[in-house]
Parts: sequence; C-alpha cells; structure tokens
Amino acid sequence: MANSTASNNAVPDRAIPDMAELTKFGIQAADEGPHPHSPEHLWWNESWFLDWFNAEGSQAGHMRIGLHPNQDRAFIWITLYADGEWMLLEEPRLPMDSVDTDRLACDSWGLSFEWDRSDALRSGRLRAEGHGRIMTGPRAGMTAPFTIDLRYEAAGAAHSTGPSDVPGHSAQGYVANRFEQPVSLEGVAGLGDGQAFTGRGERDHSWGPRPWDMEWLFVVVGAGDYRMQWALVDIPGLDRITAGYVLRDTTTDITEVDCGFVYRDDDLDDPVHGPFTVTTADGSTIGGRMESIAGIEFDISHCFDPPRTSSYRRTLVRFVPDEGEPAIGWIERNSFGSE
Repeated sequence: MANSTASNNAVPDRAIPDMAELTKFGIQAADEGPHPHSPEHLWWNESWFLDWFNAEGSQAGHMRIGLHPNQDRAFIWITLYADGEWMLLEEPRLPMDSVDTDRLACDSWGLSFEWDRSDALRSGRLRAEGHGRIMTGPRAGMTAPFTIDLRYEAAGAAHSTGPSDVPGHSAQGYVANRFEQPVSLEGVAGLGDGQAFTGRGERDHSWGPRPWDMEWLFVVVGAGDYRMQWALVDIPGLDRITAGYVLRDTTTDITEVDCGFVYRDDDLDDPVHGPFTVTTADGSTIGGRMESIAGIEFDISHCFDPPRTSSYRRTLVRFVPDEGEPAIGWIERNSFGSE
C-alpha cells in the first residue's frame, strides 16, 4: 500500500464520546472484529462499510467489504463521486482466502485495501487502491486508478437495536447483530492520487444470516449540529422494521418514520425526492425534504436466490429540514419494482 498524505488526526467535528456513551446500545469494542458464523446458513454475512460526504455535496464515497464464508467469497464495492463524475468498482467474487479477515486487508490482482480498527469504536483508518470504471461525464466508460486514505473519529454512539430475533435473520447458538455509527473524516479520496477530503459520514458493521430477498431503504444525513440515520426494511411475511437514531447532544432511538419519498427507477439524476418526518424516543421530531444530488446503481443480482434483477441504488442527497441547518447524506434503496 502506497504512502498517503492523510493527516494523523481526523476532523475535530466534535469530541469523541466516552466509552459509556459509545457502548450505550450494547455494542462492545470486541464487536469491531469478525464474529463466529453458523455453518448452517449459506447467506451468513459479515460486512463493514464506510460512507463519506463533504459539506457541499461535491465529494462523496462509499466502500463496503462483505464476507460470505459459507460461499467462500467476498464482496467489495467502492464508489467515488466528485463534481458530477462517478467511479464504480464492483468485485463480488473474491475468494475468502484473499482477504485477511482479522485485519480486513487484501492485496490481490490490482486491488489492495486495509481497514485499521485497532482503536475500537473510537477511530480508524481505511486505505484502498485499485482501478474502477468511470460511469458518468465525458470520460464515461473509461477505467482509472483511485486512491482512498481516510481517517475517521467517532461522533456518536455505536447504535444498535440489539441481537436479531427476526426469522431467517437469526441463528440458533450464534449472535446476529449490527451497529451504525456517525463519524468525522479527513484524508484523501478520489481518482489518481486522490483529492483532499474533509467531511462527515457513517459506518456500519453487520453480522448474521442475511437473505437478500427483501426491500429496504437506508438514510443517513449529517450537518453541523445533528446526525441522523434510519432504515425501513420490508421482509416478505413480516411487519415492516423501522430503526435508526438522531444524534444531538446524545444519541436517541428513532421510533417512527413518516416517509413520502417519490422514486424514479428510470432516472439516476433524480432517483428519489420528497418529505419525511422522524419521531424519536423522547417525543421530538425532525422533518423536512430530501433532494437528489446524483445517484449510481449496483448490480446485486448475484445476491438473490435465485438470481434476479433489482433496483439497488445509492444516491447522494441534500436534506432541507423544516427548521435548522441543511445536511448532506446518502440514501440506499433496494426495490424489486413491479415484479
């Protein structure tokens, strides 16, 4: 891995919370690492992702490392966005033995990455180099090298709703869980040697059986005085699952989401927009309108059993609240449309 110009410390967006706050939802430092997996579940998944975006919405990125040990394959997804141009790398068929699962590191066939999480729940560093395909703009269709070297610091608690007991998404004798955590970032990310980056983001770690044949909506936004993440999950035969948090002085559960989004599956320039309101456990609300900045689509047909087409989008968005400071963020959505 080449050296980078990333600084020694991430953005001092807010002080790193103490361990009591970081672990208030039951996630512990040991949960940074890989977990025991059930050999009985073909779709057992353990994954880590990191999102980032600057305050203007002109730079953003996403990297996901997904491990499916019972399929002997790893999924690596990377997107980079800068000033209207998207780059995409999709590598869903890496053999498991090409990834050092303890270090979350790989150096094979022109793709290298390493995710240092040794300062558990508090800070870390993600580095990656490789080649991806430019998807939009005058260079669309071309491949180009990229560099990512980002340090992050925790801005809030590792949020979790606790171990899963959802049918098909839990395993007898094994813990299935996940956490989301807001972060502040600094470093470089982009094509070539990368461009200087300062901003905010979100990270996720998930482990357990993960049948992908479901629809979901994942939203994260962040501005100066607040962070917010929420998800709506529709699993066939079960009631809708709603989860998320709002971070101001402390992190509070979201208990209800009233979402009026409009989706345009034939449009990547404006794939989603519309109003929403969230209600938190303390009874407070945040509402406003979401606007698309730009979107990109992943091929996850191989994730379904049997394989089939879906609309799996990540969209860089701007949230304009009814009150307070506008925020930048991401929407991730998987939909089977009218199938």
